[in-house]
Amino acid sequence: MKLAFRATALLLLFGLPAGAAERSPAGEFAATATLTTNQGTRSMGFTVVVSNPRTLEQALPLKKILEEGGQQALLNAMRGSPGGQFRLGALVYPIDLVVAEPVKDGEHYFIVTARALHIEEVNEGRPSLEHPFTVVEFVVPEFGRGEGHVYTQSALLVDAEGHVRVQQYEAEPGMLKDVRRVK
Repeated sequence: MKLAFRATALLLLFGLPAGAAERSPAGEFAATATLTTNQGTRSMGFTVVVSNPRTLEQALPLKKILEEGGQQALLNAMRGSPGGQFRLGALVYPIDLVVAEPVKDGEHYFIVTARALHIEEVNEGRPSLEHPFTVVEFVVPEFGRGEGHVYTQSALLVDAEGHVRVQQYEAEPGMLKDVRRVK
């Protein structure tokens, strides 16, 4: 009886053996987002529901679309994909693309959604129109809490080495802290 209790306690304490129960990259996550706006720095709740993540290999065709057609071509290619949704403060956004890749001690998420364009941006033809995405990237470790960034007005670019980069319009990217899996 004591031996069975110890074995159960050890499994609970250290987790199941590797491969016994692979965790899906889909799930629900929560964090605190800190953003600097024209009204100052604000912290707010952030939750994301990832329902249909892709691997990096599955997302590679989108890189070619970005290289050849630019921001608008990528926007059209990914718009309406059922990736899930995220809530930043009181605003809810549908997710157009989620790429989830395993890292050394957890999972790295790269989330892209078309951002809502402001009327004054469109009417005045502001340069921010070339930054049509909101991008969120974060790492969720197997144990503990992770962190990441929020790019509220961003463009995706392919650099000379062939890597996809995020470019934030005018401001610094926001921070995500205490990222944790809740489901």
